Amino acid sequence: MKTSSIKISAVIFTAVFYSAIVFTSSCKKEGPAGPAGTNGLDGNVVSAADQSAFDAADGLIGGRLYDNFIEELAVTDTALLNHEDFFTCGSCHGFDLRGSAGVLINAVPDSIRPAVAPNDLYVFAQTHNLREVFNAVKHTGGRNRMSNANNRSYNASMPDFSLLLTDNELWKITKFLKTKALNTFRLYDLTTSGFYPTGTAVITNVGLDGNAANGDAVYAANCVTCHGTNGTFIAVDDSSAYVGDFMRNSPDEFQHKVRCGTPASLMHTFPNMTESMVKDLLKAGQNALAYPGF
Repeated sequence: MKTSSIKISAVIFTAVFYSAIVFTSSCKKEGPAGPAGTNGLDGNVVSAADQSAFDAADGLIGGRLYDNFIEELAVTDTALLNHEDFFTCGSCHGFDLRGSAGVLINAVPDSIRPAVAPNDLYVFAQTHNLREVFNAVKHTGGRNRMSNANNRSYNASMPDFSLLLTDNELWKITKFLKTKALNTFRLYDLTTSGFYPTGTAVITNVGLDGNAANGDAVYAANCVTCHGTNGTFIAVDDSSAYVGDFMRNSPDEFQHKVRCGTPASLMHTFPNMTESMVKDLLKAGQNALAYPGF
């Protein structure tokens, strides 16, 4: 982990008010505390049932749910569809899981997106047991899904996912966080400065010590069919981004989707995509001649 390049003085959260939306400090509890497990710090006992559920969960599918469970599960509830970013994990925690200490340090909250979480979710998941992580993800007692019910607004506090996802789905997200999420500090250098939400984040050395030739081979074996030999073929259900642009401009998101795929699309999971392969891909992707931009 390259801590020497991380330059964060502090994280300051300021309440931001809009006519219909109230924003509070991200991921603080709203409303009455839920039953044991709400804050993810009281799961001292990992039961046999917990371990079994965790072992059976597909962590890469959990990554898709983390990305956007609303699209992955084809949710039709307009309360969620109309405020999508207030319920998807990536909106608050980022694809790098670093929250406001990562690439989202300048993601200003507004009427369509919440404030970014101040905690480092990657570190949390690696330093807490699976029951603690599950409890924190489930977040019983948090904000509910309706804008006016119980006087709760759409804001930056974490939702009660026990109302939105099954335990089976929550175990998949837990598995993703514990075993499938990559340490992005091993994929590129990140330098941040200033304060959230007006700080700056600069990503350099994408691919770090990866091998570009190996990355070309990984691309040829896994990506050519859908994206073309140089990453410029756009599949029907994809955005207008070329793969080269994606690898150079959004390596934090690329590393997630090249392994977990994209919700509600033909981009499937890649169970055999290792950290080393992702690093090699990112290294190869810095060659704009081999992988041109849009």
